[in-house]
Parts: sequence; structure tokens; C-alpha cells
Amino acid sequence: MDTNHITSLHHITICTGTAQGDIDFFVKVLGQRFVKRTLFYDGSIPIYHLYFADELGTPGTVMTTFPTRRTGLKGRKGSNQFTVCTYSIPKGSLEWWIGHLNKHGIETSAPGTRFGQRFVSFQHPDCGIEFEVLEDETDTRAPYDSPYVPLEYAQRGFHSWTASVRELEDMDFFMENCWNFEKIGEEGNRHRYRVKGSTEAGTIIDLLHEPDVRQGSWTIAEGIIHHGAFAVPDMDVQARIKFDTEGVGFTDFSDRKNRGYFESTYVRTPGGVMFEATHSLGFTHDEDENTLGMDLKVSPQFDDKKHLIQQAMEDDPIVV
Repeated sequence: MDTNHITSLHHITICTGTAQGDIDFFVKVLGQRFVKRTLFYDGSIPIYHLYFADELGTPGTVMTTFPTRRTGLKGRKGSNQFTVCTYSIPKGSLEWWIGHLNKHGIETSAPGTRFGQRFVSFQHPDCGIEFEVLEDETDTRAPYDSPYVPLEYAQRGFHSWTASVRELEDMDFFMENCWNFEKIGEEGNRHRYRVKGSTEAGTIIDLLHEPDVRQGSWTIAEGIIHHGAFAVPDMDVQARIKFDTEGVGFTDFSDRKNRGYFESTYVRTPGGVMFEATHSLGFTHDEDENTLGMDLKVSPQFDDKKHLIQQAMEDDPIVV
């Protein structure tokens, strides 16, 4: 595997309903750790930016959310956006997960099989975004020891993400020639890609070819997945990926942005699915690992206004 390129999935960012709805779902149902509470700084209405992951926020386990209900904006699901996030679970644990989800009032699909692996789908109960748990016997990652999910059944992080695309040919070119993925399988209209040369977990993207599905919205708005971020080893590699991708003709690439816990650049892929190339800075440089997620963290330029921000967020409270 080329380690001087995209190496794995890193995090996925979704637009949800309320902060407490995310705590209840990701922590108490899916068994992730709440590792950071901060803010989304764009726009005039402050909203939380919340992070859920394993013990310390390992790339490939990080879910980030924008609880956007307080803005009143609703997203439109459709093509040319990420549509499903799939978590990896141990082989033989699917029935436990069905019972666990049902116990929390979450309906699941009938069990299905995809590329020989069993899964069920379900929705985030507070915003309707679709998720799956899938049995992957090859995933050797150590899970987070959650008080809500027994270790023997615990999810290991992301198995894959699914994106809907209307035009497959251009997206296939982008995956193979710009993003260090190779096609490894096809089932019906589902096309599977994996980081080139990798056999590791958390390295799969599925593209659903859906030419008749209407374009989804790109807004920061409740009910849609905003973007998927991919890990790079350092910022020099990140810069080279941007340079090479723009050289091929995909020039809708952002400048580098410091998000506090990673350095990011964003690109609109063919059709519009937003990808990010990101370099991790870690979650413990501003908070002790034993108290991750317990305090609101704001950028230094907002330190003197932190108490005002906290007052403004009182209508979206968090109880862990």
C-alpha cells in the first residue's frame, strides 16, 4: 500500500437534529465515546460540532455531527452525496445488535447479505440519516470498552461509507486516479472501492449508481451527510494530493483549514460528493484523555466570549 497518499477513512460529518439526540444515539446505542464538544464557526447561528469515536479518536472511528435543528434548515436526501454510514461488528453479533437496537425503539431492516457479509440497516432516530452494522470477521481493531455495549459485541469503527452517484464513469476515474482507491467488486448497481493495496479495516467506499435519483442538497441542514474525510500521513502528502488532483482538472478544492483537531482540505468530486483529505492533530492537546468531551472547547479567538456562547447554546443542552 502507498502510505504517501490516502491511507484510510478518517471521519464522517453529518447534519443531525439535537445535541442530546446525538449523545443518546452514538454513545448510548452505538457505544462510541464522546471525545469532543466544540462549535461550528461558519454562519451567524452557533451550533455544536460534536465528536464521537473510540477511546482516543483513532482515524476510521470518528463520527462528527452538526446538530442543526436550531437553524430551522432541512436537508434534501438524494444523489451525489454520502447516504449511508456502515459500522463494523464482530461475526455472529448481528442478532444481538438487532435486539439492542429494537430495545432502544429503533427499527431495523431484515438481515441482508452484501459481498458475503451480513448486515442490517436502521436510522438515526432524531434525524433519519441511515446507518448499518455489518459483520466483518477480518476486522481486528480493538473496540472501545463502552458501558452501554458489551465488549464482545462492540463495533470496531467504520466498515465503509456509501455514496449515491448519478454518473459513475467520472467518479470511477476520480477514485482510481486522484484518491488512491481501486475497484474491488460489483453487486448490482453497487460498486466497491478500497484503498489501493490495503487489507486493513476502514478502507472501503461503495458507490451506488443511481442515475434517476434527484440531486441531494449540499447545505448544512438537518438530515443529510455533509462530507467524508480520508486520512493522509502528513500535510506534505495532503498538499501533493491537492496539487495532483487540480492538475487533472478537479479544481473545486479548498485551501487548508485548521479544524483544531485536524488539518483539512475539501474537494467537490465529480457530481458533487464532498471529500476531505485530513491530517490528524489528535484530541488530547487541549483536554486530558480521561475527561475528553466534558468541557466546551472554543477557538482561542473566542475564549473571552465563551460564557456568552454557552448561554446561547442553552436551548440545545447536553447531558452525558
